[in-house]
Order: sequence, then structure tokens, then C-alpha cells
Amino acid sequence: MPHTLIDALWANWPLTIATTLAGYIVLVRALRYRRIAAIEAPFVDGQRPLSSMTVHEAYAIMAQLQELEFPRAFAKARRMALLKAGGIPTMSKLFAVTGQNNRRNAGKRAVDTEILLRESQSQPRDSARYAAAVARMNYLHARYRRANKITDVDLLHTLGDGLAEILNVVEREEWRGLTDVEKCALGIFHKNLGEDMLIPFDTLKSSAEGEDGTWRDGLHFAGKLTQWTVDYEEKAARPTATNDQYVRVYVDSALPWFIRPVVRQMLGGDLDDCMRISLGLESPSLVLSIILRLIRGARKFLLRHLALPRPAFLGVRLVHSAPNPKTKLYNFSRKGLQPWYMQATPWAKWGPGAMLVRLFGGKVPGSRGDRYFPQGYDLMTIGPEPQKGKGLEDMQSDIEIIRARGVATCPFSAAKEGAFN
Repeated sequence: MPHTLIDALWANWPLTIATTLAGYIVLVRALRYRRIAAIEAPFVDGQRPLSSMTVHEAYAIMAQLQELEFPRAFAKARRMALLKAGGIPTMSKLFAVTGQNNRRNAGKRAVDTEILLRESQSQPRDSARYAAAVARMNYLHARYRRANKITDVDLLHTLGDGLAEILNVVEREEWRGLTDVEKCALGIFHKNLGEDMLIPFDTLKSSAEGEDGTWRDGLHFAGKLTQWTVDYEEKAARPTATNDQYVRVYVDSALPWFIRPVVRQMLGGDLDDCMRISLGLESPSLVLSIILRLIRGARKFLLRHLALPRPAFLGVRLVHSAPNPKTKLYNFSRKGLQPWYMQATPWAKWGPGAMLVRLFGGKVPGSRGDRYFPQGYDLMTIGPEPQKGKGLEDMQSDIEIIRARGVATCPFSAAKEGAFN
């Protein structure tokens, strides 16, 4: 007869393991869905219509989604949206003629774009950092818009792809799909961002046949923008030499030669046929497709049934919350083989990650002196070298307008007449 509880548990170890595992699975199930329940709580059972969702509520929901629920999906969606921009011939031609679409400049341009997107996606609409990031984007686009080299339709497509890829990646690769409440928050964010980037929605309005030209709520807007984006790609995307150049610069040149074919196939597998052909990417082989499907399925199962939800203190921060105290500039975490804006700490130069980067032929912070700006970035001057320090007066005026616009509470309130500005 066992004399202690430990002896009893050990004597019946199969039952003990099974009971412990079952209890853990029940705990995961109970905790896994608490966040989604909290997000939906104000709008369930008709308590409030989605049209009453405020800008601040939408920001809080988006922050939870990209920092806690689906950080991997949101990061991948940003990359895919930037890649798909090169599948539209008017955009890839612009990238080619600006002189930024070459191996020397492409790495910095990609990181600068990523930073501006992260800053705008991670900060409240009425914050100084959100306003500065959007104002900087507006300034960098302005001269091309005046020359009609970037059209309103191009920018609307870029905005729409940012939303469409979030929906696509989450639906395809995550342990659960997005709810209508979460899609509504994404719709509000992208409508606000489009307004702040001065993107007209007239084309989107004309696509809403039989409707009165307004949107009921952020969910309705998200659906219309996503559908318009897909339809536009089917009409506009086609393979061109500049599309191929875009992929060779931004994909091929950023990868070691021995993994390049596999990555190209993986990217091709994440795109529909229209955009894959336009970008000149290959479909994944049968073996690679099976492997990717198994990995994706296993990840979904593990997250849904065996992984506890990510706690707030382990949230994935898109950008640093405070500037470097020495330089007063913001540093950035590595997103490739080039260490743009990374602080040259001993860990960043000699840690395991840095050694792996060296193995693949990448650079570490401090390489070639200040070549990669280890001091950090300034949102007022970030961008191509010829534009550094320019446009400050225009940006300051834009910042004031954007921040004033950010005080709006319910973009789709029934009391607000006319959704189009």
C-alpha cells in the first residue's frame, strides 16, 4: 500500500499523466478564448451596434490583435502587402525610375517603409508619432502624386492590400479566424489611415452598386475595400519587366543563394494565381506544398489546444516605446541581413542571432561605421537620402491637421451624415 500521495501518483502514473494533460487542455481552452470574449463583449446580443465603435476602441482591438493574438500573421501581412505592391505595373515602374529599386538602396527603403507602417499601425490616431509617420508618408508621396506618377487608385490599392492581407493570412494560417467585431476595428483603422493619407474613396464608392454611397460600419467598409482590391488586381496586375526587377531586388538579393528558390516558391504559394504570375514567382512543388500544409496544420492545432495565450508582458512591440536616451532617436529590431537603425550593443554584434546573421553573409550593427545608422531613425527625416531633412514645414502643417482629425469618436455613427469625405 502506498504511504504518501506521491507514491500513489507514481504507482498510477499513466492515470496521473492523462489527468494532468486533460486538466491542462481544459485550462488552455478556458483561457484561450477569454481575449476574444472580452473584445466582443460590448457588442454581443445587440448591446451596441458596430457603427458605434469608437476610434479608441478600434485602436485597442488592433493593438491586442497584432501584439498578443496574431503578431506573426500581422507581420507577415505587412511583408506580403509590400511585395504585392510590386505586382502592379504602375507601381513597379515608379519604383524603378526613382532610383531606389536597386541592391544598394532596396534594403533601406524596405526597412523605412516597414517602420512607417509599424509606427502608423501601433500608435493612437491622435498621437504625435502616428501623425509624424503619416505626414512623412504623405510628403514622400506628394511630388509623385503631383506628377501623376502615383495615382489615387494606386494608393487605394496599397491601402486595401494592407487590409486584405491581414484577413488572408489570419484566415489561412492562424488558430482561429477574425470576428466581425475585429474586422470592424480593422475597417475603422484603414478608413482613418486612408483619410489621413488623403486617399479619395470615390472609386470605392462607385463599386457599391445599388447602395446609397455610405457604409454602415467598419465591417461593411472592410468588406467593400477588400473586394475592390481583389477586383482591381484582376484587372491591373500583369507580368512586366519592372515587376520582375522588383522581385529580384527585394526578394532575391536579400536572400542567400541556397534558400532563394524555396523562399520564392513559399511566397508564390501564399499568393493567388493573378498576383503570383504578375510577380513572376513559382508555384511550390508538391513536396513543399505538403510540408507547408502539415506545418501550418500542426501550428494551428498546437496553438488552439496546447498553447496558453500570450500574456501582456510578452506582447510583441512593433516599435520601441521610447527613443535611445543617448541619441534621442528610435532604434529598430533587425528585419533582414542589413542592420538598419539597430543599436550597436555587444549582444547585437556577438549574440547567437548576430552569429547566425554573419553565417548567412549579413552585417551586424556598427558595420562600416554609421552606414546603417546605428544611432536610430527620426520620423521627421526618414526616407531616401535625397529627401533627408526636406519637407519639415509641410509635414508640421499636416501633423496638426491629422492630430486634430484624430479626436473623432465614432466614424460610422448613424448621426454622421455621409461616409465619404
